[in-house]
Amino acid sequence: MDKQLRHDLIKAAVQENKIASQSDLVTYLAKKGYPITQATVSRDISELHLIKVAQADGSFYQLPQVEQIDRSDAALAELLKNVNAQFYRQDNLISIETAPGSGIVVANAIKQRHWSEIFTVLGTDDSALLVLKKDDVNNSDIVSERLAALLN
Repeated sequence: MDKQLRHDLIKAAVQENKIASQSDLVTYLAKKGYPITQATVSRDISELHLIKVAQADGSFYQLPQVEQIDRSDAALAELLKNVNAQFYRQDNLISIETAPGSGIVVANAIKQRHWSEIFTVLGTDDSALLVLKKDDVNNSDIVSERLAALLN
């Protein structure tokens, strides 16, 4: 299946339906005659920057508000608030817990900012792990303060 067509179908699915999980997307695409794997859907969700937004009747995937990715602090703050992010730190690690389906999006958003204190960022379904550089400065304090400011 052509990637662009698949992306277009996924965009239509989340705009027209309440898609709560990756398996919902797999089922939707299969019913449309396009059987694909959950792994492919997972990659597509990341590439499309879909986020899960809590609503009264559950959490559902949505497209980002703008197609052009906004790399401003305000955009990151809004993303973190929309996914109910909370962070915890230990040594040179910061774990950001998110709503299910949003961890990879948060990880990618942070990676795109190229914060000099971060060695790498790992994303899972519902969290992002920031591995900070070990330098003479306390990178953990710097990044924690930055995240706290974004969440307030």
